[in-house]
Amino acid sequence: MPPPLAIAETQSSRSVPHRLKPRQIEAFRAVMQLGNMTAAARQLGISQPAVSRLLADLQESLGYSLFIRRRHGMVATADAQRLHAEVESVFIGLDELSRRALAIRDLEVGEVRICAVSLYGNGLLPQIIAEFVRRHAGINITLEICPHDKVVDWLISRRCDIGLTTGGDETPELEKYVVAESPAVCVMPVDHPLVGKSSIQAADLAGLPFISFPKDAIFRYRTDNVFDRLDIERDMRVTAGTHEAVCNLVSSGLGLSIISPFSPHLRNNPRLAFRPFKPSIDLEIGVLCDSDRLSLAARHFREFTINWFKDNRVSVL
Repeated sequence: MPPPLAIAETQSSRSVPHRLKPRQIEAFRAVMQLGNMTAAARQLGISQPAVSRLLADLQESLGYSLFIRRRHGMVATADAQRLHAEVESVFIGLDELSRRALAIRDLEVGEVRICAVSLYGNGLLPQIIAEFVRRHAGINITLEICPHDKVVDWLISRRCDIGLTTGGDETPELEKYVVAESPAVCVMPVDHPLVGKSSIQAADLAGLPFISFPKDAIFRYRTDNVFDRLDIERDMRVTAGTHEAVCNLVSSGLGLSIISPFSPHLRNNPRLAFRPFKPSIDLEIGVLCDSDRLSLAARHFREFTINWFKDNRVSVL
């Protein structure tokens, strides 16, 4: 029976276990898989004495034997067999972790959160997203429609990664990529008398029924400013909140309007005609983001979107 001091030392060593070193575990795993230290040393790229030292240090750290020397070499103990099973489960987990990490790099998994004003969220973006998902089926996309003044707020608060909006969104926290530029157009029923003109002047709309956007809309402010400067009165009888609603009201014969040239409803409604409006109200589509915070998936979607606009004509003019 060991003296009390030896017992105390054993209990102390068990209560404060040594931290295992990755190189020791690698050496142990290689010996268990290959059956001898010579092959393990060759696989690890070190000398056989180095492998022997790593195993000795591991046994000392663990406090129990891993191998028994026999005439024809070393034999793993039952404890070593059990430890090997635990080590393999860890390495399987590491292999899976590596696979998932590479899946992020290779865009096999990921998430992109997009916010946009209704004109783009209900018009251009679904087409862009559909093409992107066809190429990267493992990436989840969230599209949120929000008012113009909320796009920047949602990006800065990190509620979304990428935003699409129409001009007037300069802020030091975000980068802005202008992907399309075009002046606004005057939209009217196909049988309206003004269809015969190549362009519509503000004075042409004097006294005519006009479909406008809500008073808090930036585009409404810019449009009203043009007519106010020229002291031209319109018959402001109907207001609508979206380009789709405005176009439907115009096609129903309730009036004319000034709208974005990027509206898909101009192309999709055969009852509508449009002409350039003078003086010009220049519009743009901006892709907004904080590049430093973007995931690989979000960064790739941003580049995909920018290139999509380069390859596709989105303005009716």
